[in-house]
Amino acid sequence: MPDVIEPALSARAKCRGCGGSIAKGELRFGEALPNPFGEGDATYWFHLACAVCMRPEKFGPALEAHAFPLPDADWMKRAVEVGVAHRRLPRLTRVERAPSGRATCRSCREVIEKGAFRIALQMFEDGRFTPIGTIHVECSQAYFGTKDILDRMQKLTPSLTDADATELVRLLDVEKPAAPKDEESEKPPEGQDGAGP
Repeated sequence: MPDVIEPALSARAKCRGCGGSIAKGELRFGEALPNPFGEGDATYWFHLACAVCMRPEKFGPALEAHAFPLPDADWMKRAVEVGVAHRRLPRLTRVERAPSGRATCRSCREVIEKGAFRIALQMFEDGRFTPIGTIHVECSQAYFGTKDILDRMQKLTPSLTDADATELVRLLDVEKPAAPKDEESEKPPEGQDGAGP
């Protein structure tokens, strides 16, 4: 079964990306993946915005093959291109305020202060998303390779206010560098000096 964009037939499906319900009649993206529990394929449903942002390499072909125009089609096409070009960008799940000062940024490895905006990340493996930590908004350029992410944050976190968006724009203008790599992690494996045969 191919990937598909179609109206939801009921309100029973939950979005694989954000976990929220998909309303009856709402356009949704169905990704066909091998069924882990039997033969054939299983379909995993997503809100369109979640699919665009979190599964761009799969959503792009479905968007091109879709028979009639979709709302926000220009934004979707551009967001797919940016998501495919920046391999870490589909990890962006949402933006949120840090509930404590205990989390460490995956990029700069500094503590994310309580109440500060942070970006939650997740990885898609074996048909499911797994949380992998958070980064400072200021670390977007270093981590994703782009800081052109305000539209994604707003689509994936619809509760953001205009004041929140203004603060996020200010934070995106501050570029924190990634933490330096450990010298040990940059050494070639034992027995390989990197010089070639």
